[in-house]
Amino acid sequence: MFLLSGLIAKEHGHIFRACIFFIFIVVIYVYPVALAYSIVSIKFFIQLIINKLSTMKKSKFILSIAVFGLLFTSCTPDDILQTTVVDFENITLNSDSIWNGSDLSGSFVSGNSTFKNTYNSNWASWSGFACSMKKNVTTAGYENQYSVIAGSGVFSSKKFTIAFDSASISIPKNKDYYSIKSLYVTNSTYAYLALKNGSDFNHAFSATGNNGTADWFKVIIKGYKNNVQVGSIDFYLADFRGGKSILFKDWQKVDLSQLGQVDLLTFRFDSTDKSGIYLNNPAYVCIDNIEFAQTTTK
Repeated sequence: MFLLSGLIAKEHGHIFRACIFFIFIVVIYVYPVALAYSIVSIKFFIQLIINKLSTMKKSKFILSIAVFGLLFTSCTPDDILQTTVVDFENITLNSDSIWNGSDLSGSFVSGNSTFKNTYNSNWASWSGFACSMKKNVTTAGYENQYSVIAGSGVFSSKKFTIAFDSASISIPKNKDYYSIKSLYVTNSTYAYLALKNGSDFNHAFSATGNNGTADWFKVIIKGYKNNVQVGSIDFYLADFRGGKSILFKDWQKVDLSQLGQVDLLTFRFDSTDKSGIYLNNPAYVCIDNIEFAQTTTK
């Protein structure tokens, strides 16, 4: 390397000396000037901010500080987002069996939620929520009311819940309210086959219906917080309007995030096949994997 430098200096001495002189000028004169200019620019910028703050109205200055503080503290490392999924696998059931409230307990609990049930011993009938493992997808009629048309719970799980007629879920808060995120729904076998083929009580659903009107069947999910309704979401389990031909037999994820924080969810039904205010078609929906979120602080 030194030999090469010597050869360059010997053969091109004037060029070599010019390069050394240029580097010397940059180091001794240009760099200090540029550095000084940068320092002056920074000082000018700081002074500009100080002057601006001094001319601001007191209220605006305080507001600016408050906004900065809010941005700085709104999401701290101590905030933890926790997710709870209610999947009913904790409910004790024998193989291919159900819980329908016949023990008169009035409810069952899974995860952070209490599922309400009303049982009439005189008629051996129920409303609200039941829990089931039944997966008969072929038998029509009321005797098969506890089966899911999908053949299993979500993701091939064993258990799921069924809402019938009018149902509600209580979600007690701990330190704070839970936010509802989503759940999965599909038709029961009883409802699906009645909508598809008709029954002694309802016509088969279609684009023309029973009177020329396209049929639909929906579940209405409402959220409440501290006894105040916070929102409502309709999900159509069957829909033949507008050229559609929807009759769900697979699990469908329903986004409920717009309901936000809730301590109560209610489920009601409506359809195009009614006698007065009462539905002629079976008013059931199967539900699984209810997801909640909650932000907690360490």
